[in-house]
Amino acid sequence: MYENNNAIILGLDEAGRGPVLGPMVIALVKATEKDLKKFEELGFRDSKKLNKSKRNGLYDIIMENYEVKTIILDASEIDSMIEKTNLNNIEIGVFSKLINKVLKEEYNIKKGSVEDIHYNKKIKIYIDACSNDERVFKNKIKSKLILHNKNIEIIAEHGADDKYKIVSAASIIAKVVRDRIIDNYKNIYGEIGSGYPSDRITINYLKKYIKEHGELPDIARKCWKTSKNIVKTNNKRKEESANNNKHHNKKNENNSNKDEREYIQKKLF
Repeated sequence: MYENNNAIILGLDEAGRGPVLGPMVIALVKATEKDLKKFEELGFRDSKKLNKSKRNGLYDIIMENYEVKTIILDASEIDSMIEKTNLNNIEIGVFSKLINKVLKEEYNIKKGSVEDIHYNKKIKIYIDACSNDERVFKNKIKSKLILHNKNIEIIAEHGADDKYKIVSAASIIAKVVRDRIIDNYKNIYGEIGSGYPSDRITINYLKKYIKEHGELPDIARKCWKTSKNIVKTNNKRKEESANNNKHHNKKNENNSNKDEREYIQKKLF
């Protein structure tokens, strides 16, 4: 799986791709291949397969001993970006941005030039591919890098967060950061659940919020189908309520007119 113990390795993964609430967090962890034996010993795995206590413990170890970079896209940023592209391209763009930060540092790139002394440095980049076509995904990443040569290798695969421990590390970082953001949201907005469309607590929270405030909360991804359906249902409910009130008022008006006519008739006759 890994060959050169001196090579720099980068692992990249995301957390929060599918939720209707909250951010998407993309993380990069940098290490060397000689570190991987320790990763194995510590029990690095896909973050979804670890309990919260284990994730937090490994998160602390990673943060204390390895270089970590993250980019957090909040709900409004995702809404804005989705207007111009799709979620896969958004991820590819952010993955590439994080990788390029490392390439600039490692190859000492300044204003487009590369110092020869750093040129032969080997870097292996492991990414959990979000696209159905791993080859296309890899090529899109490569096309966005500020530098690509024979010493830079990209491995992009489905399930990389469980197969490659460096990606497991990135998965852990992304998951813990997002979970902590969600916990902070709960201090502000109350119980919002996990943020996923499959979570009944999240859906009930959104329905209640829009009913009370007439709009979705700032932490909701308004471009998501789930959000649009909730808005549509709420608007339909309000329209039906308005029509019912209109009908009720019309009926009361008719009754009032009838009572008035009967009163006049009694007075006259």
